[in-house]
Amino acid sequence: MHKLIRKGGKRFMVWGAAACFASFMLFLYYYTNPTGNNSNELPDSSHFIAHGTGSLDGYTYLNSKESLINALDNGYQYIEVDLGYTSDSAVVCVHEWKRFNKMTIEGISENDSDQYSRIPSLEEFKQRKIYGKYTPMTLDEVIQIWKERPFTLVIDKFDIVEDLNKHFAQDMRGEIMVEAYTKTGFEELKTAGYIPMVSAERIRYMECISFICSNLFFGRDYWVVVEQESSLRCLQLLKKMFGLKYAMYTVNSPWFYRGFLGSDIDLVYTDNWDLKRQINTFQDNDTY
Repeated sequence: MHKLIRKGGKRFMVWGAAACFASFMLFLYYYTNPTGNNSNELPDSSHFIAHGTGSLDGYTYLNSKESLINALDNGYQYIEVDLGYTSDSAVVCVHEWKRFNKMTIEGISENDSDQYSRIPSLEEFKQRKIYGKYTPMTLDEVIQIWKERPFTLVIDKFDIVEDLNKHFAQDMRGEIMVEAYTKTGFEELKTAGYIPMVSAERIRYMECISFICSNLFFGRDYWVVVEQESSLRCLQLLKKMFGLKYAMYTVNSPWFYRGFLGSDIDLVYTDNWDLKRQINTFQDNDTY
């Protein structure tokens, strides 16, 4: 009996060692053999997110009605808006208030800290013009355009489920992608019916991956938001092993689109890409 147990234990150790060796070789293969799409063809519009509603007339981070309409006319199927609160708790499109004040108050100085950092009321927000000509939007105004011209809405800087639920009915949430900044926020967004995107910047990357891997057996699809400096080899490995989906910010380079978008990276946030003409609308550089 003892001999049988020892024999079985040895077999288990041999098979365990073989499995570990095979896993290690698989790791080395995927890590040292990046895939890429190996094509000169640019991906179609389904892989691009208009960053901050996209650029217009050379301006970025607009979050304006005009740039949103321009992105839709340009063929974008995914459009990102940044959200924040006014001083009277209305939800509006704004990347950050210092930037918004600089874009909407002529001659403002960063030395005037009170004016530069001040959060306006909803009434004041609506009265302003971005660079003197573009229209700021509330979240409700974005939703109205979304209902008239459907697209996938990507929300950044705002993952408070209770407040999102005030604006989005249950049947709307399956088309709303929201970047999550905490593990709790991710779970709450998922439970509420949104498409959560784990922020690998705000949540420590290995903690983020550990969290995802610990929940893989529940049949969930995971989106992870990564920055452009992320290791593509590492992302490729995790994608092959766990089927993760990646959205990368902010990329404006055609060489990257041809090399990795659609194969290793599923979506990119972009400022300047003209989908119809397949060109960059200004310098071929990267904006963050």
